[in-house]
Amino acid sequence: MCLSRVYEKKNGAEQLLLNNIQKISLGSDGYVFTDLLENETTLKGKLILADLVNGKVVIETEDPA
Repeated sequence: MCLSRVYEKKNGAEQLLLNNIQKISLGSDGYVFTDLLENETTLKGKLILADLVNGKVVIETEDPA
C-alpha cells in the first residue's frame, strides 16, 4: 500500500499538512484527501505535484478572501 504526505506550498516554502493519505478526489469545494482511518480533509487550491512513487503531494492553497 502506498500512502502519501500532503504539503502546502506558500511563498515558496512547503509545510506538511497531512499524513497517511490513501485517496485524493475532487469535491465540489476543493480537493478531498482521505487518510488511512477514512478521515476526510478538504483543501482549496491548486494541485502542483503528485509524486505517488515517493508519497509526496503538494498543493498551493488559496488565501481566504
